[in-house]
Amino acid sequence: MTGGATDAETGQPRAGFIANVNLVFLAHVANAALVFGVTVIVSRQLGPEGRGVYALFLLTASMAQLVLSLGMNVSSVYELGKKLATVSRVVANTQHVVIFAAAVSAALVLLAWPTIGDALLDNGAPYWAFAFVVPLFVNYNVLATVLQGVSRFQAMNLVILAQPFVMLLLVVALAAVGDIDTTDAIIVWSIASLAAIVVAFWFVRTDLRLVDFVRLDRTSLWRQVVFGVKGQVGNLIQLLNYRLDQYIVLIFVNTAGVGIYAVSVAISQSVWFGANAISAVLLPRLTADTEADAARTTPIVCRGTLLLSAIAAGGLAAVSPWLVPTFFGTAFEDALIPLLWLLPGTVALAGSKILASYILARGQPLLNSAITIATLAVTLIADFALIPVFDVTGAAIASSIAYVVHFLLSLLAYQRLSGNSMFDAVFPHRDDVQTMIVAMRGQVPFARSS
Repeated sequence: MTGGATDAETGQPRAGFIANVNLVFLAHVANAALVFGVTVIVSRQLGPEGRGVYALFLLTASMAQLVLSLGMNVSSVYELGKKLATVSRVVANTQHVVIFAAAVSAALVLLAWPTIGDALLDNGAPYWAFAFVVPLFVNYNVLATVLQGVSRFQAMNLVILAQPFVMLLLVVALAAVGDIDTTDAIIVWSIASLAAIVVAFWFVRTDLRLVDFVRLDRTSLWRQVVFGVKGQVGNLIQLLNYRLDQYIVLIFVNTAGVGIYAVSVAISQSVWFGANAISAVLLPRLTADTEADAARTTPIVCRGTLLLSAIAAGGLAAVSPWLVPTFFGTAFEDALIPLLWLLPGTVALAGSKILASYILARGQPLLNSAITIATLAVTLIADFALIPVFDVTGAAIASSIAYVVHFLLSLLAYQRLSGNSMFDAVFPHRDDVQTMIVAMRGQVPFARSS
């Protein structure tokens, strides 16, 4: 695999980078296919009401894990990219945080038991599962980013694929013998996540030293937590930007509305195949690159990602009138219009993913956080203005507005940090399409050699 992200003479992405992007891209496509299968089965089994409860439970667990992980997923990539710590030390640090997350989650369950426990159970929400769902969430996300941080993308891909693959097998088996309820779906999610964690540990097993797990390195752990919390603030607020509208839909519409909107969101995120793959490979590269190389690579990758995402969004818009009722059934037909409104913002946020990687690689996690805080304000204003009037469609319009604002602010940040024009990261150049075609054709041999 090549050392830098761009060729010094041409300024184009190097072969190893392109190979890894395509490798991760294919994994994301496979992952999306598996997740789509799971989403279809779970949605049909639970219906809009149950799907809404399931979405809200996992959303709440996701927010909790972002807080309780103390940003170890963010700092792991940075620590490994900058060679500040070994894989063994980073993984050992993360396990201390996982234990902390498990203890806090269990305490929250105990607090909820005498107060709101019965009400949650009456509404089909198995709150007790929170005690193990959150630490599983933390461990899965952190271990995947450890593999990302050392550019072991094949292993990372297998970990990412293991979770939906196991879950699909289990939901198919359960659906074949009877109905699936919300509790079943959450337990299946947990088993699948545990399987992915086991796979991740298998890949890093030769890097681990028992002494790192037994002996706590307070200096290393504290350094990771300090950097990670700075970056995680932005991730948490970004998740609020992505998902806070589901709680507001619950307030102004109902749980079934949340279920319908969750399906719209899940389908729209297929546009991010390319962006997620590219940003996963780009972050460790930009972290290791010089400032000049990072500034030269980012606009090329950003405008290419925007172009790919726009093409994907156009294709999804064309097939969605057939796709939604065919796979999800007539009960979810109302998900179509919100889906279409989500697509413009989804394309914009694809560009934000690339720019956020550049900003983090420059050691500016708080700048990403500031951008997401500003965007959250836009999200809240738009949600409370539009959801009461347009219901679920209002949530989709508000999300698109917020995503576009996030992209514009990220462009301004990129311009300030790099000294380059923001327009260079947006508008395609004449030779961009040809570059993409050549990269795709040259993909397989590069992947084999890297």
